[in-house]
Amino acid sequence: MSSAENPDRGFRKIRTSLGDKVVIGSSYVRLRSLTARICVALMVATYVAMPKLAIAGCGCDKPPPLPAAVIPRVAFPGMSVTFFDPSFVVGQQWDITFNSGPVSATVSAPVDMKRDITQTAGINQTLQLRVTVPDLPPGPGSIHLSSGTSSITIPAESFVVIGQPVEVSQENAEIQINKYTTAVGLDGTLYLAVGELNQVCDAMSFQAKLDGYPLRFSDGDVLIFNSQGYFIDSLTSVTHSHFSINPGDASTSNTLSYDRHSFAKYCADHQPGGPNEVDPSHPNWHLNGTPHVDYSIVIFAINGHFDNGSAQRPGAVSVHLDLRTSLGNGTEGWEGEQPEE
Repeated sequence: MSSAENPDRGFRKIRTSLGDKVVIGSSYVRLRSLTARICVALMVATYVAMPKLAIAGCGCDKPPPLPAAVIPRVAFPGMSVTFFDPSFVVGQQWDITFNSGPVSATVSAPVDMKRDITQTAGINQTLQLRVTVPDLPPGPGSIHLSSGTSSITIPAESFVVIGQPVEVSQENAEIQINKYTTAVGLDGTLYLAVGELNQVCDAMSFQAKLDGYPLRFSDGDVLIFNSQGYFIDSLTSVTHSHFSINPGDASTSNTLSYDRHSFAKYCADHQPGGPNEVDPSHPNWHLNGTPHVDYSIVIFAINGHFDNGSAQRPGAVSVHLDLRTSLGNGTEGWEGEQPEE
């Protein structure tokens, strides 16, 4: 995919020219950081303008995540995130303090030199710090890194702790979770994660709504990312072939129906001995050196408003989640596995 066809790359140019006024440690990190509101708006605008991107590919040939101080910028406790800064030194120990609301937790880790996930070829190596997000309540959160006299601060505009993924399996099911807790970022975006999709290789349709949370959203309001920070899909007028949105009532959100095509070849290719077997020492890459795009967890980023026109309030959100899954029957056009993008 060329730079012109990649919404991430087009966005990177815009972001660089805008600059970032938030001070987070160095000019390099400032360049890597951007608020989610600008990200969502520009990503959607660029994506809508590119009909070629209407079909969501299922393979590993996707544009890499944008450079940032932390990748991904949305994560749940137990999920790995990676920090980047040119002041890092191999082997140097850093303390990383995550802050979400009134709760803080600190973890420590050494700096390593590894292949850069933001580079498709995987040739360049960068200094990076990979840690697991500690147990924190959902919500926008700042992060403070320190080592000796050096420190880096990532503001809450640039990171959100979200709820644990809703786990699915390869079967027809109705999953209802009372008081499912996740988060709305400072820009008013709601994040919902779905997990265990590495166990779902057949085509599957998802239908979800939120009871007691009458959120209204439409074309262009929903983006999908994975747990590595890869941009997976945008639900716009040109992607109606595999999603639909139906209005909710006074007490429920709109209903999102999303069709996930077959992943049979993807699953087979990633088995031990397969052409895309994952490198256990570098899980962002295959053993053959090519990038690995992980579809086991996807994160839906939903912008929207309520009936009175008000936006979502940042912070933790507790809702009744109703998620239904249905296996494809082999007759629908959306079920066939798409070629890698």
